[in-house]
Amino acid sequence: LSLNTPPQPLNSSAPHLLVPRILGCSAAQDRMSSIGMMDAAFFVGKNELLAWLNDLLQINYAKVEQCANGAAYCQIMDAIYPGEVPMKKVIFEAKLEHDMVKNYKVLQGLFDKKQISKHIEVAKLIKGKPLDNLEFLQWIKRYFDMHYGGQEYTPVERRGGQGSGAKENLGASRPGSAKVKTGAVRVEKPALGAGGSRVNSGVPAKNDKEVAQLQEELTSLKLTVAELEKERDFYFGKLRDVEICCQTNEKTEVAELVEDVSKILYSHTEDVIETPVEPAA
Repeated sequence: LSLNTPPQPLNSSAPHLLVPRILGCSAAQDRMSSIGMMDAAFFVGKNELLAWLNDLLQINYAKVEQCANGAAYCQIMDAIYPGEVPMKKVIFEAKLEHDMVKNYKVLQGLFDKKQISKHIEVAKLIKGKPLDNLEFLQWIKRYFDMHYGGQEYTPVERRGGQGSGAKENLGASRPGSAKVKTGAVRVEKPALGAGGSRVNSGVPAKNDKEVAQLQEELTSLKLTVAELEKERDFYFGKLRDVEICCQTNEKTEVAELVEDVSKILYSHTEDVIETPVEPAA
């Protein structure tokens, strides 16, 4: 480039190349992108998070992993940015992974629209592991605290009366969700034989053969284990003898040491290998 070349003006025909950079540098977004794992947001307990989440969305989640399908995350962002999340696309009762992925696509669409640089670990979140969902819920609560404008929000109406899966997840523990019949139970006593012994009229003879066969296999396995333990002790003893031989013959010639080790390796259990002892100085 020549030093006399005048500076070129900015290309006014492509303002879209500059606007995202300017809008994306707000102080709030800079603070959100700089949140580390030691930030106070990641020290909020799950009980406090669940209480906040249930109060905000009017649901009854008992575990943070119930957020794994992504519906709750979408509705939290809907509370922050009213009307900007396509709630009709959110599948609140999503159980299959491909339905959960659709919810996270809605969430990612809002992140892109608002230029939120937070990376969503979809593959981990949909697995329903508590730690992954806890960390993401901690982050999203921090984002809520920083951006929520305090406007009135009607969560049940926004999600069309659906329960975000809370009813199904907690229905088994609610009173009245299952009816248990408590009537008198008739128990028939087994018939007695001639000598007072019980007659197993309903048990086929085939079961007796299977029991006998299983007992035989169990006995065979016990014998095998006993043989393996014996063989293990045998070779461990040889290894120990070799170790002692090496420790007591550090100054012996290599040929003599090899001979002693060979005697140990090829000896039987009843043979006794004498290791030479150095005379006292």
